[in-house]
Amino acid sequence: MIVLSPLYGFGISQEDERTEGAVLLDGDATVLSVCSAGEVPLCLLALGARAVDAVDIDEGQLCLAQLKRAAVLVLERVEAIRFLGYLPAPARERMAALERACGELPPESRDFWRAHDRAVAGGAIWAGRYERYVGNLARLIRPLVAGRLDELFSCETLDEQRECFRRSFDRQWLRAIFELAFHPRVFARRGMDPRSLQHRARSVSLGQQYFEQFRALCTSTPARENHLLQLHLLGRVVSTEAVPAYLTARGTETVRRHVERLRLRRVDLHQALREAPVGTYDRFHLSNLPDWMSPDAFETTMHLLAERSGRPGRAVWRFIHVDRPVPEILAGEISVDRELGRRLLERDRFPFYTIVPATIGPQTTTEAR
Repeated sequence: MIVLSPLYGFGISQEDERTEGAVLLDGDATVLSVCSAGEVPLCLLALGARAVDAVDIDEGQLCLAQLKRAAVLVLERVEAIRFLGYLPAPARERMAALERACGELPPESRDFWRAHDRAVAGGAIWAGRYERYVGNLARLIRPLVAGRLDELFSCETLDEQRECFRRSFDRQWLRAIFELAFHPRVFARRGMDPRSLQHRARSVSLGQQYFEQFRALCTSTPARENHLLQLHLLGRVVSTEAVPAYLTARGTETVRRHVERLRLRRVDLHQALREAPVGTYDRFHLSNLPDWMSPDAFETTMHLLAERSGRPGRAVWRFIHVDRPVPEILAGEISVDRELGRRLLERDRFPFYTIVPATIGPQTTTEAR
């Protein structure tokens, strides 16, 4: 058996696009987005953004986002879901779909995927470093909890899910697996770029932290509606309706109709902000940049938002390891709404991350939708 090296850090965006949309999308929102695995920029377009510029310096991440965009454009919706890996599909089916998708890919991305067609055959969303690691972990655990997974996904209420988790998953042996699998030295070597952990400042162990966030993932939203929970536990979604917004029937139609409003560019976020005329963007999706950035780099990001944003502007970012405050000098320019972030987190479908919504410029009321 040939084991392929990961092509990128993330095959799936670890964000609930409904949360980012609640903060960013009202009126004619023009969004600058951190691309990562591509779901969020595609979903923001599907949910009604006027335009989305998604930027990343990682070639593999951009190629993945371009493949997802191409899949929506040339494949039937369910075919695209199977092709990308949200549902199982034979390798030959995916390879045939790749040839069709190549017609919508830029030349460099077409070359990338033809050189890595075995990753496509296995479902491109599973070729990320994180997904490979967590997928292997889930395959190890699933035989031990098979019946309990069926029970979790058959629950009718959140109270039933909480009781199911307490009775069937809150076990010492599973906590021990988390402690080992998510020990920083193990996780940073096999499951995550070590740069994402370099600023971690928590008193509890990473395994304990992740177990409690795993509890929230399993109990905060309806399991049968949460594609992120399903992908992590089952390695697939449970239906063609439990998918990111860009792969829903309505979202697919919207992306196809407005695809020219989505740009995917290989450029650093700071460079993209500096190069664009002031006011080009008024909405900013920053993913979990605080976890990756030094204090100085994050401060630079905040200054650039204050300098370059259209007014009034909005931004949203997340963090799992380290909270970065807005520089005091920008207190009158960028205002964080922690209470809104708390409310959004209560119904977020991937509650591993604290959510930080912010307004830029004149104070406006940001309401969760």
